[in-house]
Amino acid sequence: MKSPAGLLLSAIELDRASAIPLYRQLYLQIRKQILSGKMQGGARLPSTRTLSKELALSRITILNAFDQLIAEGFLASRTGAGTYVGNEWEGRGMADEEQRQPPRLSDLSQSMLSLRSSHFRGVSYTDWDPATPTSFLPSHSTYDAFPLAVWRRLMNRHQLKPTKAMLGYGELQGLQALRAAIAEYVFDARGIDCSAEQVVIVSGAQQAFNLLGMLLLNPQDSAWMEDPGHIAARIALQAQGAQVVPLRIDEQGIDIQQGLAECPDARLVFTTPSRQHPLGVTMSYARRQALIDWAAQYQSWIIEDDCDSEFRYSGRLLPALYAMDQMARVIYVGTFSKVLFPSLRLGYVILPQALVEPFCTLRAVMDRSPPTLLQATTADFMREGHFLGHIRRMRALYQARQQALVEQLQQQLGGFFNITPVEAGMHLIAWLPPTLDDDAIARELTRHNIHTYALSDYCLEHVLPPALLIGFAGTPEGQAQERVEALARALSKMGYLQPAP
Repeated sequence: MKSPAGLLLSAIELDRASAIPLYRQLYLQIRKQILSGKMQGGARLPSTRTLSKELALSRITILNAFDQLIAEGFLASRTGAGTYVGNEWEGRGMADEEQRQPPRLSDLSQSMLSLRSSHFRGVSYTDWDPATPTSFLPSHSTYDAFPLAVWRRLMNRHQLKPTKAMLGYGELQGLQALRAAIAEYVFDARGIDCSAEQVVIVSGAQQAFNLLGMLLLNPQDSAWMEDPGHIAARIALQAQGAQVVPLRIDEQGIDIQQGLAECPDARLVFTTPSRQHPLGVTMSYARRQALIDWAAQYQSWIIEDDCDSEFRYSGRLLPALYAMDQMARVIYVGTFSKVLFPSLRLGYVILPQALVEPFCTLRAVMDRSPPTLLQATTADFMREGHFLGHIRRMRALYQARQQALVEQLQQQLGGFFNITPVEAGMHLIAWLPPTLDDDAIARELTRHNIHTYALSDYCLEHVLPPALLIGFAGTPEGQAQERVEALARALSKMGYLQPAP
């Protein structure tokens, strides 16, 4: 006959200082052992006298725990024979082994897991520690310069006297005040003439990409994508079954002629014209007009991600594609993640009028708008002038940080990296000797607590020379030298740098 006395006694740990009664603690621990399969059906428990002596508990405490377990079917009492685990728990351990087999997932989930493992080969954001002194991850802004005092005051304004609207479900399109503030901002900054009714607030750009893919694509529809290009956007469209057509990038932006030759009737194109992600090329005016003409001719759509448009340090900023479009084929996606902070989880989509109702209908099936409190605070932040002031300060700060980092990279690693400053954005491209493997270097750098991304992670077909993406926004000017020194030490240990004579 099975006897778990030793197992049971060794596994019981009681906290006599806890607010949880001792009988409840005993009940929970025996129940857990049965559910986990450690105590099999039919196993005999030690007598209450044995447990009382070994656990230093009163028999009343033990009986209270047993009574509860018997009432719930975990234990069974046999007159004159003791207390046993219920027979229905027989083979529980084997059942648990079966439950630990890989879960059955949908085809969509399986394909997304495959895509993620294929395209996110570089360092994950989970590997990034803000305290790490040698992090060069792109798209990470600086948070110590954010005006928290102003933000806290604006948020308290709504928290101290919350209205019913503030505590309710919120408007499906997003808070009217925020949508109006965004419409005013994009008109002044990007030349986009739209109404607040064409603006929909979303939980960041990634949600926008997924919703737009659901709205516009059927399985097997073709979609033009920049190559190298935006990894997360590409996967969002592939999740809807899109057949991605990778188009190379030249000095004018996406190669439209290649798209016309390979797949002229693509359902949509995803593009980052203001600052191509990740190469940083600005799409020429002629290329922009050609893209709009193609979309009008084939009744296709253009998803314009205005990536890092706020942070331009030199050169002329061309108008947004949306501002040039007279045929209502462009959809504009913006986000507050980089210019404010990522955990805000606020982005926005500006839609042609004909897409507003279908997009909102789809949105209603997925979720509602982000927290109204954060939307109201952001609206006040924009309407009262703090937003534009913050952008100006960050632009000057990031320009100075880029200059300091480039100087150190050229001084210490100029013979290894080929680096030129960028006119916009938050990262630069450090080109490597052509014989090296950028993915292998990025992976090996992580073992030295140096975090960055390989350019090859962003490529599908058009393989470029190896390079690393070096983010500069999160590196203070005074720390540029020590961070580059750490990078140089790591590369030396890895055998990529020749020791100085």
